[in-house]
Order: sequence, then structure tokens, then C-alpha cells
Amino acid sequence: MSERVRRGAGLAATCVAAAAVLGVTAASPALAQPVPARQDATLGLPAVGLGRTLNFPGQDATVSLHLPVPPGMVPTALRGTIQVPAGSGRGWIDAVAGGRILSRIDVPAGAPTAPVTIPLAGVPITDNAAQVQLRSHLAPLDDQWCAEDWSEDSLSIVDASIDYAGNEIQPAVIADFLPPVLQRLDLYVPENPTPDESAAALEFGTAVTAHYANQGTVVDLRALPAGRSMPDQPVGQFERQVVIAEADSPAVQLSPSAADVPVLTLSGQGATLLDQTRLLVDSLAEVVVASTATAGALDTAPILAPDATTLSDLGVTQLTSTSTGRARVVVGLDQTRLGRPSDDVTVHLLGNYTPLPSAQNGQITVTVGDTTLAHWPVDDTGRIDQWVDIPNDLLTRYTEVVVTLQVAGVMTCGSTQPVTLTLDPASPVTSDTATPPSPAGFGALPQALLPTVDVGLQDNTFANLRRALSLTTGLQAMTVTPMRPELVSFDDAVNSTSPTILVAPDGGLPDSIALPLTRTGEDTIELADPNDSGHSRTVDVPTLQFGSVQATWDANKERMLLVATSTAVPENLDRILDWLQADRNRWFTLTGDVLFQTADREPVNLSSLTEPTPETTSSSTVRGVLAAAGGVLALGLLGGLAVWVASRKPRSTT
Repeated sequence: MSERVRRGAGLAATCVAAAAVLGVTAASPALAQPVPARQDATLGLPAVGLGRTLNFPGQDATVSLHLPVPPGMVPTALRGTIQVPAGSGRGWIDAVAGGRILSRIDVPAGAPTAPVTIPLAGVPITDNAAQVQLRSHLAPLDDQWCAEDWSEDSLSIVDASIDYAGNEIQPAVIADFLPPVLQRLDLYVPENPTPDESAAALEFGTAVTAHYANQGTVVDLRALPAGRSMPDQPVGQFERQVVIAEADSPAVQLSPSAADVPVLTLSGQGATLLDQTRLLVDSLAEVVVASTATAGALDTAPILAPDATTLSDLGVTQLTSTSTGRARVVVGLDQTRLGRPSDDVTVHLLGNYTPLPSAQNGQITVTVGDTTLAHWPVDDTGRIDQWVDIPNDLLTRYTEVVVTLQVAGVMTCGSTQPVTLTLDPASPVTSDTATPPSPAGFGALPQALLPTVDVGLQDNTFANLRRALSLTTGLQAMTVTPMRPELVSFDDAVNSTSPTILVAPDGGLPDSIALPLTRTGEDTIELADPNDSGHSRTVDVPTLQFGSVQATWDANKERMLLVATSTAVPENLDRILDWLQADRNRWFTLTGDVLFQTADREPVNLSSLTEPTPETTSSSTVRGVLAAAGGVLALGLLGGLAVWVASRKPRSTT
């Protein structure tokens, strides 16, 4: 039987199992009817999966909001600080939903900023979500003046949040356990987890992070108190607790807790335990309207990155701009959404624009940064059908491609009409796999670890599992593309030909694992590109102990490696992971290929990737950096590191 047939049979068995539990009532403690808990809430836009700022480019703009709505609650208002561009005299913002205007607010005149509240009362709610459009209009200070170009210095709302009214209803069935808004998940395993419990916790925690990638949900691993099968910690608003523990009988079970917030227990042995964890995040969980369920095989194949996709599939949604004189649309090409390290990226731009009158002309340009990739004159068809190649040296993890319609010719104040530029969301995007990935180092993450990554723990302990989960959830939070970590033995991970994460807090890595930053002698530290042995820097730093997270390409096995290790000082590695966990955005800012930490100092980036120059590779510079880190030149640490890291910055980073 082929692997595909086996998976199909497993899914069919799961459907039968899920359907069979619709009438199950006796296998678990009876849950009360859904109860409300914790009234009203205000959530910042990132907590509901939206960006920190709402921008309204041009004279007229539309921003679409998809608002998750917790059961028992309704969104009542959007609050924030409105920033008004110079040259605008009046304007308004309409909140529209279901074909009707919910509210209209005036854009304040005479002040650059002001607090703003946009009522949302009466918004329709479908499937625990509300769809709202915010439509803005700006007019110039004087009707006799020409409208300014507000495509870049645009109207915006910053520090925005959504007010919710009502009571958060707690789940009574498995299908409702994962809420539309989840701020925290506490994942419990025994103090000494088995390999199967570790594998299930690692995959489940990462899958939940993928499910809520836009919300920044915190996933934390905790140990069950000795002798207890249930957590004893309180549960906050929009929080959940899950227990993963081996048991003879496989099951997914909701149980009441002292805090009136149900706890989910995932149990089983071997592969069946992993199947139970997959049930909750699989779409089949929607049919499990009971407090207990048992999943069949759910070993669905990870999604492989396609060679061709579309702007819509890449999550590019703001594809229309209206303005006077110039309309501008930004297309974001995200390698994590492409699902792999990518090169030879080509965009087939399809769309339309407002045809210009005979007295005017114009052109369309496509740029990345300061580089113009293509340009062509407009014509009377108003159609766009153009292939644009993105040079590989301009590709980063996230590359902004800007398409601009620029109007020239006779423009009369008060009579010149705005122009609209629209790109088709079905515009194709093609790419190839970049081997080795570019950018390199941390810039290759997480796309070079997709869709599956082997994870090896030096020892299968709770502490190492927590370290691994911190890495996989931090990486997963950078993309909505699911990443599946597969826990394997440490030896298998070392010898794997797949993308790999190694957790070795005590050091002792085999010689086959070549890292950029290594201790080559008792008192010698070397920084070198493992794939370019001709360029290295060494320095004698007695007694220097450090922790590091290093991202490197293993040319021998053609795989990406992420290694968390230390010189037998695990606490230094933990300081790095805690620092990353404290602000998930720090993953996006990492450059180079080494994150280095020693003593009680904050982690710093180092890079072995740039070609050496006389100004940046002198032994005294390297010695100053590493010696300072070791405490020999403590006063020079910050300045030395800043200069060295800046001079060593990789050629292509995000």
C-alpha cells in the first residue's frame, strides 16, 4: 500500500472516529453548559492578528479588517490615535459592514494627531468573526488647491485597539476549545517526559503557534506538579491549558477545573499520542462536538512549496491605490510564504489603471528599494500585463516590490481627477529553490526549515524540550506557513539530510557539525564561515564561557542547521532563549549567523558571512570584542561589539 493511500485511509478512519464521538457522554467527567467568564476586553490590533498601524494611502483608501470575535462577545469600537498628513483640510472615515455604514467620524483638521474612536456597534458576526471596511476620504485645505500626494505620508491610525463587550464563554466541547483569540497557551507535560510526550508537545505547541501566527500567542511549557494529573495554576482571559501525558487508552478529553475553565488532556501511547495532538489543530476538530474524542491516524503530509503561486496566496491584499498625480501599490514577497529559500523570482503583474486624457501622459515603474526593475509608458487600454524578474541580490526574507503609476502633463487644480491603480490578486508569482539559501544565516530562517525540520535533543529532559519548543515556536511565529518539527534521536539529527535543529546546552557536538563560532582550544575562540575555511578570525580569550544560537548551511548534507549550544554553561543559552521569547519580533531583527551571550550581558549578533576587509578583521578588533565579552575589557564591550557587528553585517539581510 502506498504512503498516500495509507494517509487517505487514516483520514477516513479519523472522520469515522470523529463522527462516532458525537454521541459520547460517559467517558469523561460531565461538563456544565458553557459559562461566561471575565466581562469585556480591549485588545491591541496585534492581539487580533492585525498590524500595529492602519494606513490609508492616497486621497481615498479602503482598509479591510477581519476581526476575530470570542464567543459571547461583540466588537463595539476601534480606538487609537489618528495621524493626519500635512495639507489636508477635511475628511472622514466610514466603518462599513454588510453593505451598510456602521458609523462615520470626521478627520480632525488643524492638528497632526488626535485620539479617535470609530464605533462598530451592530457589525454582523459570522463564524466568530466580523468583516469591517474602513473607507477614508481626504480633501485639501482649500478647494482651489490641488490635492497633495498622500500615498506615502498617508492618513493613519496608530496604537489602535478593539473594544469588546460581553462575557467570554468557556468551551464545553472539543471543537470550541481553541478560541478565535488566544493570548496564551500553557502546555503541561510530566516532569520527566517520555520521548513520545516530548514529540507530541513539540509538534502541538508549534502547530498552535502556526494557527495563531498573526496574534503573537505565547506558548509556554510547564511541568505537571509531582503526583498531579491536572495543572494548579490560574487561567487568565483568552488563555488555555493543555496536558499531554501517556496513557493506555488514546483520547482527547475536556475536564473541569477549579477555575471553571476546562483543561484539555491529550493522551495515548506512541504514535497514537501524536494523533490525538493533531486532532485539535486539524480541521476535523470542527466536527468533534463532545467532551471526549479519539483520533485515528492523522499523519497528513506537510504542504510542499509550489513553484508557482499568486499574490493572493502570498497574503498580499492591499492591491488598489487612488490618488491625484501618483498611485502606488506595494507588493510584499515573503519567502516564508513562498515556503522555501527562493531565487529566480518572477512576478507576472496583471491589473488595470485609469486611462489618462489626451492632455496627459505617464508611466508605470516597478522598483525594489532604489533599483528600478521595469518601466513602461501608459496607454489608452488601461491594462497591465507585464513580467518582472526580481534580481537575486535584491531578495531578502521579505522584499517590497513597489508598483507606481506616475502622471505627467497638464494638471489643473480643482479639475484633475484622481487616478486608480489596481493589481489583480491572481497575478502569478514563480520561483525556484535557492541552494544554498540566500540570504544566509538568520536571514534564511524560517523558510530554510520548512515544511519539516528534524529536532535532536542532546538529552530528553524537560529543560531541553522547553528549549526546543522555544526555538520552534519563535521560528513559527515568523510565518503563517506551518512548520512541523519531528523529534528524532540526537544521533539521527546529527546525521540527517533534512533541515535540523540541535539542542546541545552542554556543548560536546561531534566534529561533523561545523559552526561559525567555536572554541578551538582551551583559550582560543574562532569565528569562521564553515563553508569558506580561507577566512577566519581567532583570538585567545582565557576562561571565556558563552552560550550561542547559530544558523548555518551544512554544505556536506545540503541542509540548514540551527544549533543551540554553549561551552558547558546552559544558563547562558537560556538567557538567549529568554531574550528571544520576551519579544518575538527580535527573531525578525537577527542578522549574521551567530547570536552570542556571555555573563549577564544581553545577546549580540556576530557574522562570519561577509568577505573580510583590513578595517574589520584585525586581530585586535576581534580580540577586543571577545575579550570584552569575557570581562577582560568590560568597559569596551558595547562599543566594540557595536562597531564590529556593524562592520560585519551580512550583504543581504532583512
